[in-house]
This record gives sequence, C-alpha cells and structure tokens, in this order.
Amino acid sequence: MTSQQRPEPALPPEAPTGEPNAAYLPGLQQQRQRPEGPVLPRPVMLGISLLCGVVLGILGTLLHGNIWMLGEVDSGVVLPWGAALGLLILLLGMVWAGTTARSLADPTLMGVAAFTVATAAYLWPGPDQLVVPYSPLAFETLPGPVIASLVWWLGCAGVTIAAMLLVKWVLVADAAGSRGPQHPAGPVD
Repeated sequence: MTSQQRPEPALPPEAPTGEPNAAYLPGLQQQRQRPEGPVLPRPVMLGISLLCGVVLGILGTLLHGNIWMLGEVDSGVVLPWGAALGLLILLLGMVWAGTTARSLADPTLMGVAAFTVATAAYLWPGPDQLVVPYSPLAFETLPGPVIASLVWWLGCAGVTIAAMLLVKWVLVADAAGSRGPQHPAGPVD
C-alpha cells in the first residue's frame, strides 16, 4: 500500500426498515414527505383565499362578456367562452387553495367572494353595467350577453360546489394513500 492510496469510505448504515440507504445507491431518491398541515399559517391562507376570490370574481366578470355567436343573433348558437374561461380559472384557484391549505374552508371562502362580486355586478343599477341581467326583453334583444351573464353568475355557485367536492375527494384520497395499503381483516381467498 502506498501513501497515495485513499482509504475506502465506510459503508453508510441501512435504513431502519431494512431498505438500502439512498445516499449509498446512486439514482435511488427518497420521496419527500408531504407536510401534514397547511404550508402557510391559517389566517394568511384565509386572507389569500379571500383576496383571490375577489380578484377572480372581477377577472371573471370582465372576461364573461366574450362570446362567439354562430349564426344569426336571433336564431344562432351562443358560445360564452369568456364565462367558461373565467369559471375554469376560478375552479383551478379554488382547487389550489383547498389542496394547499388542506381544508374545505379556503375554496368555500374563495367561491363565496367570487360569487359576491359576480352578484354585485349582476345587480348593479344604472347604465354602466358589466353584466346584462335577465329579462324577457333583454333576452330577446341581446341573447348572447344575457346567456353569458347567467352562465358566469350561476356558474360561480356551481363551480364552488364542484371545487369543494373535488378538494374533498383529493384530500380523502391523499389521506388514504398516506396510511399505506390496508389489508382485509380476514383470510384472502
């Protein structure tokens, strides 16, 4: 043995479960454990949810007026793509809030805030309305904007319920997955 030879490093110990140590085996990465509670403090996350709900309510109210009319105004098909885009953004925001906070309160608060903004715009009096409220005369003369307004206004409530169900499903599936495989109580045939 010469003086330039390096001593061999000591082998790292095995993990307590009997699995090899990931530091010793190249390419084997440990899975990062997901935190049990919310990432941010509860009041901060609720404030973010409220603010995002107001911002998404304003954004959706501004977007909902974008429509495509296929055919004539009185007999054509209305495609309220702006309302659909606003509802999709709202849904994604609520799912993010619910899965980040790991709670149903955050998407509910965000949806209620967005619905409140949409309702305020829907009921706003005067000639400077952003939303066209339903009336038989308005529907007869402007069917596209009336349909888009109804889709946005009522869609906020529907998307809030859908987001709450989706978040609940994700949280339950995540909790079931973190417990590991469940074995039946009796013998397996």
